[in-house]
Amino acid sequence: MTTGREGVARKSAVSKAIYTRHIRLYRYLNDAWIFTSLLRPELKTRADKLQTSKSKAKKPYPVPKRKGTVTSRRRDEDIGLIFYAQHERGVFETNIVSMVSRVEAFIQDCIAIAASTFPAKLSVLADKSGIPLDLFLEHEDRDDVIRRFVALKCEGLMFGKPSEYLDKAAKVLSIELEPETVRAFIEIKASRDIIIHNSGLINKLYVEKAGEKRRGEAGEELIIDDAYFRHVIVTLKALAGAIQSKTEAVYK
Repeated sequence: MTTGREGVARKSAVSKAIYTRHIRLYRYLNDAWIFTSLLRPELKTRADKLQTSKSKAKKPYPVPKRKGTVTSRRRDEDIGLIFYAQHERGVFETNIVSMVSRVEAFIQDCIAIAASTFPAKLSVLADKSGIPLDLFLEHEDRDDVIRRFVALKCEGLMFGKPSEYLDKAAKVLSIELEPETVRAFIEIKASRDIIIHNSGLINKLYVEKAGEKRRGEAGEELIIDDAYFRHVIVTLKALAGAIQSKTEAVYK
């Protein structure tokens, strides 16, 4: 990296930018926990009340359609089941999907900040073909070319395996991440994929991705409860916190 006064200023800028994003992410994760903790008792209360309702009438609920709304009719006990499902795991699943995306965005931002500030680090992201010619043709300014190239590489990188983009992030930032934290994050990402793509049912792909951290076998329902939700938040905070603190030590 560049030495001298200019180099110190650039390193400081990287450290500050990553710190700002880390604080933002840290607050988001804390907010998710607080919101979920406050919401779940309310969901349970509503579920119990609706499921014990004496009414058998199908009440109208407006739901959106392409133009305007349409009426969907439900009994109280049916709505109670919706509240109960959200209390049991729905609110956890929604937050886990969102939190993993936020952490991946943080990782992507960290890579982009460091690589854009210190173009020599592009060698970690670039393949043998180098920077595409069309980027030079689209942008006259060298810094614009670099920023766009970094953005493209980061976007592509995040579609890969978490083990790969975490490895790239560590190399770009010149840090080392704890293997245990990395393995825990990989399992969380695998759980997130099961929530989205397989309705919470473990498949062989999850078993392969999660490895020794897997929380069940193919065909079983993946447990998503209060204890696991806490584990997810603690792990994501540990990963993001390690990236920030270790980067700050390197770029001080």
